[in-house]
Amino acid sequence: MELKKVKGVGEKTLYYLNQADIYTIDDLLFRFPLEYIIYEQDNEKLLNGDITYVEGMISSNVSMYKYKGRAYAFSFFIESNNIRLKLNLFTTLYAGVRLKKGMVIGAYGKYNKKENYFSVRRIFTDNLGFKIENDYKIKDIPNSILTRIIKNAFSSYNDYEETLPLSLLEKYRLLNIKDYLYKTHFPNNKNDVTEVLRRRKYEEFFWYSISFDLVRKKRKINEKEKRDLDLSLLNDFLAKLPYELTLDQRKAIDDSIADIKRPYPMNRLIQGDVGSGKTIVSAILALLMVKAGFQVAVMVPTEVLANQHFESFNEYLKNYNISIELIKSGLKKKEHDDILYRLINNRINILIGTHAILNDNIVFSKLGLVIIDEQHRFGVNQRIKLIDKYKDVDSMFLSATPIPRTLGLTFFKDLDISSIKVMPNGRKPVTTKVISIDRIEGLMKSVKNHIDMGEQAYFVVPLINENIDYDYMDIDRCKELIEKYLPDIPYALIHGKMKNLDKEMAISGFKNGIYKILLSTTVIEVGVNIPNSTMMIIMDADLFGLATLHQLRGRVGRGNKESYCMLVTRNLDNERLNALEKYNSGFDISEIDFRLRGPGSYLGSEQSGFSSELKYSSFENDLKILECAKNDSSILLDDFINKKIKSKKFDSILNDRESKIDKIN
Repeated sequence: MELKKVKGVGEKTLYYLNQADIYTIDDLLFRFPLEYIIYEQDNEKLLNGDITYVEGMISSNVSMYKYKGRAYAFSFFIESNNIRLKLNLFTTLYAGVRLKKGMVIGAYGKYNKKENYFSVRRIFTDNLGFKIENDYKIKDIPNSILTRIIKNAFSSYNDYEETLPLSLLEKYRLLNIKDYLYKTHFPNNKNDVTEVLRRRKYEEFFWYSISFDLVRKKRKINEKEKRDLDLSLLNDFLAKLPYELTLDQRKAIDDSIADIKRPYPMNRLIQGDVGSGKTIVSAILALLMVKAGFQVAVMVPTEVLANQHFESFNEYLKNYNISIELIKSGLKKKEHDDILYRLINNRINILIGTHAILNDNIVFSKLGLVIIDEQHRFGVNQRIKLIDKYKDVDSMFLSATPIPRTLGLTFFKDLDISSIKVMPNGRKPVTTKVISIDRIEGLMKSVKNHIDMGEQAYFVVPLINENIDYDYMDIDRCKELIEKYLPDIPYALIHGKMKNLDKEMAISGFKNGIYKILLSTTVIEVGVNIPNSTMMIIMDADLFGLATLHQLRGRVGRGNKESYCMLVTRNLDNERLNALEKYNSGFDISEIDFRLRGPGSYLGSEQSGFSSELKYSSFENDLKILECAKNDSSILLDDFINKKIKSKKFDSILNDRESKIDKIN
């Protein structure tokens, strides 16, 4: 039966369903709610400040005032289970004026403990009591309409093909596929929701683990060409350094050398805090590979970071007669074509660039090593594409966002991991303070004092142009503050919408001391290294993620002077900001970030390999389910490959991973 023949699916609805990648009844029934909203009063949740539901009688007059546009603010008190609670509601005039003293209402929202009021997200004046609603979060189709369409589709659906092995259903007492699909969309009680989520989380983890197991298998399909590394070069390089590498850096080098000598391609993640010395480790491995007769590709997420690596690699390897090139946007066609020609003819030893290095027109003569920096911005799909394009190439991934051990053991199971935890000698910790926006004048005086002493400062804002609905700091507003309090101090601007040449000129001028202040968005999060910069001012810091804030803080403290990171906010009671004030180690920060957000958001929206496949699970709370699924996937993978277990789901994963069964067998 075609989707358009389902009752309730007209042309307009069909268009919106297609926009949400729903083309068949299968697509419709397997598009699960992203959230179940359970309307049931729980006083413990209420007092803890969780999102919850509360019912009660309005016990006061309803105050009203105009808010923004067509919205009005309504404020009143309710009596609920011997609790007197103030409610604030923002809604239309029509919806608000119906509220009267003595009415019994239900409200869904969150209690603000600091301000002592309940912020209402949704209000009910009838149909009170326990209920469950599905939230599919599909644009332009209300949940109620989608639920009705799904109910109509069930009446003509009979193709209930199980997506998990029966042995696993029996082992964990999971719902069978028919009951699972129906209860997913039409749960009668909280137990139904619990059973549905238990299977959904397990199944999501299971197939995700299968995907990683396939990646690991793909690494060992073919043996690579032998690498004869001249380790005397390593000793020569280290002898010329004006400082000693840390023990962690030496171990990361030794681990990588051991991997390179093995018959199968290296796949190693080197994680270390900002400034821990990962770049020099990668440069040493690049030197050894080039002198063994192989080329090296260095892939980074931004051109700012590409420029930084180009400078660093040239500085580190200047004594070894190595040809290093930078490929980026803005090159003239003649320059671009010349790089491609020299690359394919082995006249370029190291090529540095963004993910464009994966493009089909980039062809190496004898590529032996790929280094990917800031790897958390690239998903597993990019890693697979890399393996497919360069089948016998060693891969090294660098990350300045350290990952918790639990996360590393599960979601990077296709990688071997080296950690650089000890910072190089002379690296001073950055003093971090959370300060109120109301103290901006005093902060500006402090900035001026540091600039008068010959130092420089960053100002970072969350927005290029301020959204009219919110009162956040943007480039223009911060410019006004700088010009008001620091009128005679030269500054430069940099943000993502600028041309690359303009960004390079701004950074160059700041680096050379022409500008004393660099006003920026998070485009400087990585790849900017100015040792004379000692102050990082982050405006509306509570709008940034913890990992981003830590990365930004790493832009200062790169010289021998005391450095400071000021987190300016309207909300001083922020757990993320307070954690940064307390901890300097990226490994401590990563554990807090993992606890607060879980790996899904931790890994970033750019990671299509993660974000598109992990939608329903809380990785901290569901760790036991994750471990079970991971172990089961490893045991059953060969049965799937050898068709002992037949599964359309597994076959589709093989296709998604651009894998063929005969490549694995």
